[in-house]
Amino acid sequence: MRMKALHLAMIFGMAWPTMAPAAGLVAYRALYSFEPARVDSSTGPVPVDGAIAYEVSGSECAGYTVATRIGNRFVQDQQGEKLMDLQSTTFETADGLEFQLDQTQYVNKTVADQARISVKRPSPGQVAHGEIKDGKGTQFAVGPEVIFPTAHEKKLLAAAAKGETRDETLIYDGSDGANYFRAITFIGKKREAGSYAPDTANAEAKPLQGLASWPFSIGYYATADKGSDAPVFQASFNMYENGVTTELLFDYGTYAMRGRLQKLEMLPDEACDGTQQKPKLPDAQGATPQ
Repeated sequence: MRMKALHLAMIFGMAWPTMAPAAGLVAYRALYSFEPARVDSSTGPVPVDGAIAYEVSGSECAGYTVATRIGNRFVQDQQGEKLMDLQSTTFETADGLEFQLDQTQYVNKTVADQARISVKRPSPGQVAHGEIKDGKGTQFAVGPEVIFPTAHEKKLLAAAAKGETRDETLIYDGSDGANYFRAITFIGKKREAGSYAPDTANAEAKPLQGLASWPFSIGYYATADKGSDAPVFQASFNMYENGVTTELLFDYGTYAMRGRLQKLEMLPDEACDGTQQKPKLPDAQGATPQ
């Protein structure tokens, strides 16, 4: 679940969530509701519903913080209902040289997993060195061709603005320890401002009506598993030129979840004074299904 959650954070800030090509990430706070779109197997946990609270804060000079809280309810055979609550915060400098992750996953309100990772690249085009803060001080490195989530998002929006239809990028997001992924993206035809019916019918999407958007579909492939050619996670969504995403579909293999924007609040850019405000996500009742 940790890997899947981080991929969601990447997508949302596109902003995963995201930014206008020239202006950088926009700051915003959003809440999405989720429901099953497909369930292929009854032998594992069956998703019931879920919600994602998401916030992007920062600026091009201060760097970007992406805070995500994902709540999902599952039911499995005789084990009854299980509530998964994953809380993640990432920070990435606007120059793409530094990435940090702090994440905790709860299962039925009990801590099940934690991750703290820090990665830094001395300068563009050089190897990035990382540390997994797991008590062992695990060290690792990723090549100069591997980029971080915000840099990936900038690249995709720039490609869409140029009319490109496909992108292939190596990306490190901290979701699988020291391993990185190959992200293959297909970009659909540009949707002119106010032309995407699902959002024009959604009052919460009103701040987006003056912006163009594109349909994106991303598959994440594990580079550590040379014997597999299937993506570990896939996502499809509509993303606006300012980075905000709507109408989401996340495919986990044995099941898929469809998401819809429920609340959207545009936030001011972070002041360039070296400080950032702590993200103010909804509490557990606002971020997890009831």
